[in-house]
Amino acid sequence: MRVSRYWTCFLTGLSLVATADAAQSIDWYSPSQRTNLTSSGAAMDGNFQFQLGVFSTGFVPTTANMVDWAANWIPADSSTYNPAVNARSFGSFHTLTGNVAPFTVGAKAYVWGRGAGSANDEWILFRATSWTWPAASLTGPSPFPLDWSAATANEVILGTVNASGSPSLMQSVAVVTYQNWRNTVLAGQPLNGPTDDPDKDGVPNILEYLFNTSPVIAGAPTATPVAMVDVSGQKYLEITIPRLRERLVSLTVEVSSDLVTWQSGASATTVVSNTSTQLVVRDQTAISAATPKRFMRLKAVLRP
Repeated sequence: MRVSRYWTCFLTGLSLVATADAAQSIDWYSPSQRTNLTSSGAAMDGNFQFQLGVFSTGFVPTTANMVDWAANWIPADSSTYNPAVNARSFGSFHTLTGNVAPFTVGAKAYVWGRGAGSANDEWILFRATSWTWPAASLTGPSPFPLDWSAATANEVILGTVNASGSPSLMQSVAVVTYQNWRNTVLAGQPLNGPTDDPDKDGVPNILEYLFNTSPVIAGAPTATPVAMVDVSGQKYLEITIPRLRERLVSLTVEVSSDLVTWQSGASATTVVSNTSTQLVVRDQTAISAATPKRFMRLKAVLRP
């Protein structure tokens, strides 16, 4: 339970005694008795956990890299959402103990809320421009806690906060994890692992999940066409992957000239397009007399 943020000060006279370093604290919370909704319009419940934290150095969260959020997230404090009528909020006081990376002075702080459900999870991620990680200790008397209210958030990466015309303060977005998908479309099916193929159509469950196809009704594999494109007079291979970006699967496109040695990453491929339903990646090595054959393949790995 959060304590009150009311403070009473008493002036007792001037002291010349040196004071020890005082710890900085952060009061992070959402205002009480406000309407906060899930993607379906239902009220947030006690399954929601909110965390205050930062992402690993150099990582900037976007809707295009949601699959990598969990691997780069470092929480500092957490709070369970209280759905009681007289509360309907989250909040906690966090006292800093140091500035070990990535909690360095000036690092961008975020609040990430997550709710677990059977059909889908719910996520919301936001911050305010002023939410930068402070120094853990200050010389002098104890400072007042920094006041970080969700109502002041002006950088919303996922979900909505203070949306114009909305009756709610916060509203989360549905995220279908592999576990959600498995529990829904593979209920009672023993072959429910990522590499299993219960309908025996040659497409493992992880790709059925990624492409939003049925894992229990055999069908033709989803087309991932590879085309030859002309760029400044040179020919390159380019693959189009019709996947759902919000599915928590890490995709790697690899390229090779001999089907033995494979390369990937920014030095080997270029992302041409990354929309919510399609990823287009181009080989960086042109087809020429020196490299007459080029190959592309896709690797998929589940993220937590």
